[in-house]
Amino acid sequence: MKELVMVFDTNGTSKMTISIDNPKEEITLSDVQAAAEKLIPILITSSGAEITALNKASIVTTQTEVLE
Repeated sequence: MKELVMVFDTNGTSKMTISIDNPKEEITLSDVQAAAEKLIPILITSSGAEITALNKASIVTTQTEVLE
């Protein structure tokens, strides 16, 4: 399974992480940055901190192995 993980900076000391399952195969950093710019004005942490910028983005791939 693949997952897009975006880490955002806040106006406090915390960070906010958003994970999106199954991102499109050909996604680029510029695609993620454009989406982040749309998300930043509407995101807020559970403690009330505002999101200020995208810190990093990565694709995480996991593999599941069933034990028998």
